[in-house]
Amino acid sequence: MSATVPWFRSRVGDVGVAFLPGEARLLQVRESKGTLRVTGAAWCPLAPVEDGARPEVEWGRSLRTAVASGGFAGRRCTICLPREELFMQSMKLPSMPTEELAEAVAWEAATQMNAPRDSIRADWIQTGGIAADEGSNADRRDLVVVAAHRDAIDARLEAAWSAGLRPESVETPCWAAARLFSRHHRRAADAGSCRAVLEMGIHGGSVLILRGDQIAFCKTLDIGGRHLDEQVADRLGLEVEAARELRMARLRGDAGSTFIDPSTDRAVYEAVRPLLAECAHNMLMCLRYAAVTFRGLTPSKIILTGADGCEPGLAEQVVSTCQVPVQRDCDEPGFERLEHDLGSILPHDAGSIGAW
Repeated sequence: MSATVPWFRSRVGDVGVAFLPGEARLLQVRESKGTLRVTGAAWCPLAPVEDGARPEVEWGRSLRTAVASGGFAGRRCTICLPREELFMQSMKLPSMPTEELAEAVAWEAATQMNAPRDSIRADWIQTGGIAADEGSNADRRDLVVVAAHRDAIDARLEAAWSAGLRPESVETPCWAAARLFSRHHRRAADAGSCRAVLEMGIHGGSVLILRGDQIAFCKTLDIGGRHLDEQVADRLGLEVEAARELRMARLRGDAGSTFIDPSTDRAVYEAVRPLLAECAHNMLMCLRYAAVTFRGLTPSKIILTGADGCEPGLAEQVVSTCQVPVQRDCDEPGFERLEHDLGSILPHDAGSIGAW
């Protein structure tokens, strides 16, 4: 499994295919005068996987319909696996030749996943941090290891092939975010540029600290939008899906496009506030750990992204807790046209750009 994706080889990028539980989201962007524009976008439902079933044929049909209607250019694509089917963990392993390290990583991941070695595929990146105490750590590497079951990977690849796409690589949600927010930090002069990213997806999230175009620190979080939905549902006596619809309406209201009754808005905020505070505290702990463990990892800002990264109140919690400026992904230079483009292409509410 290739965990890294080449930087855009042309002005039009690959088609990104993000597999989520019950759905897939497809997006392709191009760069025009320093601004990212949407070339094509589509959404399609995916049939649930039954025990022992092979879903790639049905998924391939759904993806083919989405590809035909999405306005995409070319057939190269990058596959993003569902967070729930990924194993990710930071590890310290002894320095060794690359081939030996790759095998050691695979065996360690298989052990942690309680799976046979041949049933998984694993990859790793070395984090870009510089140890504060090089003497005691010179013979060890700080790695972020990612692995998934071969069946899960192969099902997505075969579905993409049958839809007429040509998969180039496979990646994770947080590594996709790291690549995106490193577009303007690839020069040698940018090597000292440090930013943090708080990525909150539907079923979980991650904290990244980027140094130049390298991942210096990565940690997964067990808090996502679905957990916020459950808190709202429990507090207001709603079904979980109704709670999510209310939260999405509140998000649109925060953007000025939908009116939300103030009392309802307050009730939702009180329901999710403990989780937002926990998320901000996790961010603070990551910043402190990185500052103590590595040299020069003091982010100038924290970028919020992901399907639920724009949750009202999250930015304020993070600023208050971490005392670091916070920026939403839509305010990143070059991103200003993405939300408008998505809204003009998709026949339904696209949500935040972080959801894509």
